[in-house]
Amino acid sequence: MSDTPEVLGTVVLAGRDDVSEVVEQFATLAAALGFKTVDALEPAAAAASPQLIVGIGGDGTLLRAAHLAHELDVPVIGINLGTVGYLAEVEPENIEEMLRRLAGGQLGMHSRMTVSAETPDGAMLHGINDVVMEKVLSPRLVQIAVEVNEDFFTTFRADGLIVATPLGSTAYSLSAGGPVVDPDLDVLIMTPVAPHSLMSRPTVFTPATSLRFTVATERQVRVNVDGRLGPVLEEGEWVVVRAGVRPVRFLTMGIHPFPQAARHQFGLDHA
Repeated sequence: MSDTPEVLGTVVLAGRDDVSEVVEQFATLAAALGFKTVDALEPAAAAASPQLIVGIGGDGTLLRAAHLAHELDVPVIGINLGTVGYLAEVEPENIEEMLRRLAGGQLGMHSRMTVSAETPDGAMLHGINDVVMEKVLSPRLVQIAVEVNEDFFTTFRADGLIVATPLGSTAYSLSAGGPVVDPDLDVLIMTPVAPHSLMSRPTVFTPATSLRFTVATERQVRVNVDGRLGPVLEEGEWVVVRAGVRPVRFLTMGIHPFPQAARHQFGLDHA
């Protein structure tokens, strides 16, 4: 990273006794190196114009931090207080080293693909992990017709459909039977959830692909983006999913390259 930030915005995991100690440690070390820190979720933070967002918590906290960083078009980095730290690679004992390397412009940067969903009302929803279309209340299956670049592909009878980025391939998509994908790749991964269909396997598309999903049953379908509730679609309504226009940028110390991070996350050391 060439430009050294002056203001660091923090997004902090709430409700943990050990968090305040780490936050205080981070703020003290950052101040000693000349950085200003602000709570990125406070309304006054916008006036400070943070040039880097730091997530302090687990992968869920970093995902929230990454959303904010993507919105502000600044990088993000994570300090891991979770159990694995697939996204948040900096452990508390490495905070000082990370800050020194940040001050010296010695951190690397990864650009990670995002995903977007266009809804019938013209809204554009942005995600880092995935867009999910799922049944609302009925225990019965929903039917979702899929068009790929405006050509009909198939109709799924399933509990739902997931379109994940490579970074999100290890989240909901994986639990539904999707592949683990190296986040250096740019692809869209479509994975059906509990399908009752001959077409039951995940499908991988190029980032230039446009995927249109139309509700083909009277049963409602809800659109969720990174777990955030979106609109409920009625029969005949649609959502179009594409690669995001801008990536999200992660600063990295290079501690856990993808194979090692995946190995630790899935406990392959003990398999």
